[in-house]
Amino acid sequence: MFEQPVRYVAQTPSGQLDDSTLLATARERAAHLADASKQLAGSLNPDRTLRRALHVTVPAVADWAQVLLPTRTGVRFTAVRADERDRLVTVDGSRPVLGEVSGHGRILATGRHELMHVMADGHVPESVAATVPAGPLRDGVLGLRPADLLVLPLTARGTTFGTLTLARRKGRGFEPEDIGFALELAGRIAVALDTARVYAEQARVAEVLAASLRAPVLPDTPDLAVAARMRAAMHTAEIGGDFFDVFGEPGDWSVLLGDVAGKGAEAAILTGQARHTVRGAAFFDRTPAGLLSVLNAALFAGGARSEPATRFLTAVCARVTTAPDGSASVLIASAGHPQPLVVRKSGLVEEVPVKGLLCGALPTARYTEVRQELAPGDMMLLFTDGVPDAIGSDGRFGIGRLSQLASGYAGSGPHALTEAVDIAVAEHSGAGSSPTDDVAVLAFGGVRQ
Repeated sequence: MFEQPVRYVAQTPSGQLDDSTLLATARERAAHLADASKQLAGSLNPDRTLRRALHVTVPAVADWAQVLLPTRTGVRFTAVRADERDRLVTVDGSRPVLGEVSGHGRILATGRHELMHVMADGHVPESVAATVPAGPLRDGVLGLRPADLLVLPLTARGTTFGTLTLARRKGRGFEPEDIGFALELAGRIAVALDTARVYAEQARVAEVLAASLRAPVLPDTPDLAVAARMRAAMHTAEIGGDFFDVFGEPGDWSVLLGDVAGKGAEAAILTGQARHTVRGAAFFDRTPAGLLSVLNAALFAGGARSEPATRFLTAVCARVTTAPDGSASVLIASAGHPQPLVVRKSGLVEEVPVKGLLCGALPTARYTEVRQELAPGDMMLLFTDGVPDAIGSDGRFGIGRLSQLASGYAGSGPHALTEAVDIAVAEHSGAGSSPTDDVAVLAFGGVRQ
């Protein structure tokens, strides 16, 4: 990185430009611009980019530099001096009024640079007062008096969003060639800062959206033991096409588990819509068949019929009524989903004979409900097709393997059962190809009160 000031254009005693000096100066400035661009492109972190922007100007281009950038509530001034390059001074301020007589508002409105002088008589010009906030920032400039102050617009992608203010002490003022060089440097700084800002904003939006699409936290259900495990097919993703939800009140709970067609962000968005649709419909009809009917209609109506339909999902919905002795009565309906398993406390495993059309295929669909009784200690296991369809060295994981595993965990509780299934599927997939589908398992059973 350049630490020494970029040389000035020299003149001969006759006033003519010295060609060799002029050529050397041009080379130094081009090298500095290239080095500055390389440093500025080395990070997409806004704070790190801002620090680098100041360091490529001080001390090589100026003795003091200040950057003004917008914030959510106003603006932020950040400055650095040549004798304290590792100490950045930051001050928050109110947003400038565009088009004001002097100061940053005029720079932001016009996109033009301004040059001003700070004399050594102790008087602070109005233009300087409007440009550099009082306090440590202004003290840094006044300590250089007499000095030249150059305010440059930070313009990127056609928008002036901030300013770069440079100060040079006496004997190192801004000649026209210096201003042109500073404008070129400011343009590169502006692009770097704006790119980092846009990237950070996109990352923040993505994180907010991802947080809204992640699996919900299971509610406190004192009369119902519930556990769930979910894993996206893509190891780097936290969201996928499988989803679950549990809601209701003590004694009367609704359980939903589903699998959206496709994987990745598009599927995850649909899972969020599915959960919200079912939650909203539950205010009017808590029956599993009714909830799946509403979900089916919403998916079909929301799809673009001129394109290949992809807004499909399978789901299983249950309404669980618990009793004080730890038993539970389950009313359950399915929309093209794998049949749940009932894991008896004795170790017997039974498939629940419930079937139905997947959601989103037709404008209307009727779903049949099946009632299943769970004795104290019994559990019901819901899972997506990523469990039986997991591929390993010896083929599919399969329902038979799942039933045998579940039988071995009879009476252990939903947490142990779901963890065992998740681990077994992961180990099975690891023995062969990488997992090709999301995996979700949910188990529940009554709690003795």
